[in-house]
Amino acid sequence: MKKQNRIKKNHEIASIVNLRKKVASKNYVIYYQKNNLNKTRIAFSVSKKFGHAVERNKAKRISRNLFRKYINMYNNLDLVIIIRQNMKNVTFEVLENEVNFLFNLINKNLKKEDKGEKI
Repeated sequence: MKKQNRIKKNHEIASIVNLRKKVASKNYVIYYQKNNLNKTRIAFSVSKKFGHAVERNKAKRISRNLFRKYINMYNNLDLVIIIRQNMKNVTFEVLENEVNFLFNLINKNLKKEDKGEKI
């Protein structure tokens, strides 16, 4: 994932999370917010309760791979992805379907937001 597509600053991540626009599933919670940068930016977060550093890094690597194709599909979007502990025991195909479902929800919510409806 390119540097320009990452969110690194704590205050940026905190502002996205504080907006409380989110979609969730068994393995992921995705906070999202529109931006004015004409690119999608992503931050991944894994709790230390998830496991040792090796396990946390593996979860982030798998997640980066899953979310890579969605970077080009959306513009003007900031995402903070929180990886839940359940992810350890799930196959890649199940995760892929789950991510697809979550992005469909985000797309639906963004369309409602553009129309001025309450989410």
